[in-house]
Amino acid sequence: MFAPLARYFHRAPNPADADRAFISEVAVHQPREPRSRRSEAVLAIGWALIVAKCWCVHWLCTAYAVPINPWWVIAPSLLFATICTWLYWRRD
Repeated sequence: MFAPLARYFHRAPNPADADRAFISEVAVHQPREPRSRRSEAVLAIGWALIVAKCWCVHWLCTAYAVPINPWWVIAPSLLFATICTWLYWRRD
C-alpha cells in the first residue's frame, strides 16, 4: 500500500512540465502620473527668468565692452534649461 504512494512522491519530473515552472514574462502597466500645473508654472517662470538673464547678459556685455563673448554664459544656461525641461516632459 505504501510502495505505490512512495513512488508517486519520488517519481522523476516530467520534462514537458519544466517550462511551466518558470515565469517567462511579467508586465505591469502603471498609469502615468498626471501633469502638475504647479511644476509647469515653475518651468514657465524659470524659462522667463532664464530669457531675462540671457537678455541682460547680452546687453551688459555689449554696453560695457566686456572682453568675453556673451554666448559663453548664455549657451550653457539655455542648454541646461532645455535638458531639465526635456526630462520633465519625458518622465514616466
